[in-house]
Amino acid sequence: HLFDKGRRFRGSLSRSAIIDVMLLGKENPFYEHGDLEMFLARDRSGQAIARIVAIHNRLHNEYHHDKTGFFGFYQCVDGGEVGREATRALVDTASVWLHARGLESIRGPFNPTINDDCGIWLDGNTHPSFLMPSNPRYYADHLEAAGLVRAKTLRVYRIDLADLPDTRWNRWMKIMKRIECAYPNIHIRTADFKNLKVEVESFVQIFNLAWSKNWGFAPMSFKELMAMAELFQYMVNPNLIRAAEIEENGARKTVGVMITIPDLNEFLRYSNGYLLSPVLMWKVLRMKMMGKPTHRIRIAILGILPEYRHTPVSIALLIDSIKVAKAFGAREIEASWILEDNAPAVLLSEDQGFSVTDHYAIYERATTTLGASSGRTGGAA
Repeated sequence: HLFDKGRRFRGSLSRSAIIDVMLLGKENPFYEHGDLEMFLARDRSGQAIARIVAIHNRLHNEYHHDKTGFFGFYQCVDGGEVGREATRALVDTASVWLHARGLESIRGPFNPTINDDCGIWLDGNTHPSFLMPSNPRYYADHLEAAGLVRAKTLRVYRIDLADLPDTRWNRWMKIMKRIECAYPNIHIRTADFKNLKVEVESFVQIFNLAWSKNWGFAPMSFKELMAMAELFQYMVNPNLIRAAEIEENGARKTVGVMITIPDLNEFLRYSNGYLLSPVLMWKVLRMKMMGKPTHRIRIAILGILPEYRHTPVSIALLIDSIKVAKAFGAREIEASWILEDNAPAVLLSEDQGFSVTDHYAIYERATTTLGASSGRTGGAA
């Protein structure tokens, strides 16, 4: 609906079109600090077979003082040569759009930022979790054929709660007991959805400070996190969102956050592709109001203020979230995603018994490097 410029108003009241507007419509807070353009590729018969978005994230470039452009929302329905050529045409077209704005490289996919779902799914034995991309395996081949090379690999870690050895659980409980005795000023609490604005202000400050040194970091705005929180408050049990406080001079200060979310993909698989499906709505309502859990819980964000990383706040938040997930009824907990060269996060996950189950890739190339398809595409972009 949004990509098809020539027929943009066809089916504008369909459920899929409404969702597209919610994702990339003018109401999206991304537009306060970025611009994007959508491109659609057709084969010679006129059939739409691939799409891409060229993204100019001014907030990222202001923070890093670089000239990086991005792409996202890539999809291609053809796994053969036609799909590869359409992908090359789209990447070239997005590169030209970005280069015209003074940007020297194209990196992605980000949908539309690194703080949203991102990457190409490379491998994994089960379905990806909610807000983690799921795609055919030929996507990596198509992007590499377009001249993109892997810039970073992202890891997914999981641990089985259903068959968790007693020794592992007892170890966690002993660690928490030692923390409680040695650091009585550390408190873990549930997110306060009744004061959502105050919570979001605190959370976004922690997120931006905690992740500021990470590769590819882009600051998250208050409105971006607020839009996410307003959606999650209707779908997520507030107990799954945890905050760590440290008591200093008689006052409590929020110094860490852990955001875990149910794997709603377990419900989406039965919605026949419609995000406004009555079946989906019923399953979400049953989960939230009747305590019907999802099989998997995903740790989407773990952030600690830099000046408190010498304290055991991170391990306390992680173990607390595992306890909450088990009480929720989940049989598996996932930590995703983690950069493979993020040594502290990798060590924390692996030391607590998490194992790597999936890999994702971020790709990049120079915007001035045009692919082999330039000037001889099999369709139009």
